[in-house]
Amino acid sequence: MGDNFDSNTPLDVDCSGCEENLTSHSPEECKLEIHNLNDNDVFPAPQVGMVFSSEDEVRLYYAKFANRQGFRFKTRTSKKGDDGKINYFILACSRAGIRRGNRGMRNTSDSSRKENCKAKITVTLCEDGTFRILTVVLSHNHELLLHQALKDIHIRHRRTSDLKDTEVSAKRTSEISDCGNDLLKERHLIGRGGDSEALQKYLMRMQEKDSKFFYAIDWDDLFHVRNVFWADGRSRATYESFGDVVTVDTTYLSNRYEVPLATFVGVNHHGQSVLFGCGLLSCDDLESFIWLFQSWLRCMSGVPPQGIITDQCEPVQKAIEAVFPSTRHRWCLSCIMKKIPHKLHGYDKYKSIRDHLQNVVYDTLTTNEFERNWKKIVEDFGLEDNKWLKELFLERHRWVPLFVKGDFWAGMSINQRSESVHAFFDGYANHHTTLKQFVDHYDIALQDKVEKEFVADIHSSSSTQACVTKSPFERQFQSAYTHAKFLEVQDEFVGKADCNVSIASDNSSTRYYKVIEDVMIGNEPKETVVEVTFDRASCYVQCNCCLFEFKGILCRHSLAILSQERVKEVPCKYILDRWRKSVKRKYVYVKTSYGVQHLKPHIQRLELLCNQFNSVADFAAEFEETSSLVEATLCTLKEKLEAWASHLRKSSKVDGEEAQVTLC
Repeated sequence: MGDNFDSNTPLDVDCSGCEENLTSHSPEECKLEIHNLNDNDVFPAPQVGMVFSSEDEVRLYYAKFANRQGFRFKTRTSKKGDDGKINYFILACSRAGIRRGNRGMRNTSDSSRKENCKAKITVTLCEDGTFRILTVVLSHNHELLLHQALKDIHIRHRRTSDLKDTEVSAKRTSEISDCGNDLLKERHLIGRGGDSEALQKYLMRMQEKDSKFFYAIDWDDLFHVRNVFWADGRSRATYESFGDVVTVDTTYLSNRYEVPLATFVGVNHHGQSVLFGCGLLSCDDLESFIWLFQSWLRCMSGVPPQGIITDQCEPVQKAIEAVFPSTRHRWCLSCIMKKIPHKLHGYDKYKSIRDHLQNVVYDTLTTNEFERNWKKIVEDFGLEDNKWLKELFLERHRWVPLFVKGDFWAGMSINQRSESVHAFFDGYANHHTTLKQFVDHYDIALQDKVEKEFVADIHSSSSTQACVTKSPFERQFQSAYTHAKFLEVQDEFVGKADCNVSIASDNSSTRYYKVIEDVMIGNEPKETVVEVTFDRASCYVQCNCCLFEFKGILCRHSLAILSQERVKEVPCKYILDRWRKSVKRKYVYVKTSYGVQHLKPHIQRLELLCNQFNSVADFAAEFEETSSLVEATLCTLKEKLEAWASHLRKSSKVDGEEAQVTLC
């Protein structure tokens, strides 16, 4: 058909229907699944031998590649077969060809001006109906639009700082001023001190080493990196075990930090922090948080957490409502209490205000008492016009311990004066850490975390924490829980001695108790009263202190009632699998770029076996008979291995750890 040209393909290609996880394909590989591409993924360059399932997929792929590189393209040549279908075509840079004068004095845009550019791909139809790339030319003889766009951003930003007494409207000036820090943060990601190269190398290296590694990149209209999200295979697998409650930590988004980092963090069976993913945000606005949460949710197979803890932040709150409508959302108490000096230091009686607020938050025993005392503080100190305190009171159900204790927060909710929240990367990132430095130390930080978990696992499985009472209930928890969680339970057994139990009312099946406990509030002794319900038939026990609902730890009041009722053992429903030391958690054996040296042989064996099992499954799945044979054989084999593994665990120890057999 000769040199028949299509109109220029626009830069704003909408490919949002594609999915994630595109990696480079060698010419020998058979197919490039374009429908598995996501608009946020880093693209490989075209290669000879790439195969596509349709002409549309070739065009979609090249459009996205051109979009990322910063050039427009067109169809330079196409040929049809006898059946009328296209069997050969060339996609070329829009500046291909030679100018032949100004016919009709027609204006030509910079992006379509002919400069005899040779960049192109040629594609042919194969016998099986797929399309294969025959030749590739990547180099351009002109500046790409991406480079020019970045220059324009720098120019506009320099002009922004000079905008004072101009004809620009006050609103526009405000918008530009507000964007200043965001543009600077974007430049952190793409071109300062090797940041861009370090991040790109890290993402590519992780994708090569970790088949479950996930990342997404958010680009603006000028191909500028706005936001990045990533999570490795271990983080994704860990979420399956401990993703019920998640803290989104935005500490590093403060202007005090060089790296605009947001982290998704949970707690494991030892109460240690575990990472579920990281994001780099150029701006802390609603759009950025929605993109971040959507990327993270997609990474976690669309399974939202039951609860999310964040700082007090309106864009975050609105983004959570949009992306996680069914998830409980609360604010981090420690973060709020840390803001008191900044928010209230200007008042003459600041220290007295601070002390009164701390008392009402930490020491009040009922919701009515909290509301009454809060209002009194506001009136006594003339704080009626303080907007921050007004919002805190209106949203008290999001952060005050009395109002959130009825839901499970896995011990991540801070409700004691001495407790504090530490960012996951404390010790590895500070105010002056650059993105390049952070990426360089990222694996070291994660390795430190997993090694601490490994050590805690070893201690919990190979040694015993002594009991502090003679209660058989305590011995139950001793044998079931990790050391860290057992110590929390022990605090309740010690506190049980200060509890005085009396029957409030009784009927045929349910008994209602009143428990009076002697406690210290501040420096003063005080009696607190809680109510406990006990069902004789089911051994169901519930205390209105809600410690079990709140932290997953059975409270001293409930333990006192179980003893009073002469229950022989704590019902299993009050001993959570989440805190058990005997549970074999698969994420420990996920292959990563970091990890515990002692576990590497196990991980290598697991990977080898999984590959062999997958090979067997490929053959067996072809026919019903072979599939049934393999399924029956595996069931028999599994029974034998479980018996053998049980024997090995009892009779053998390796480096102080009981030998374990984990099946794929």
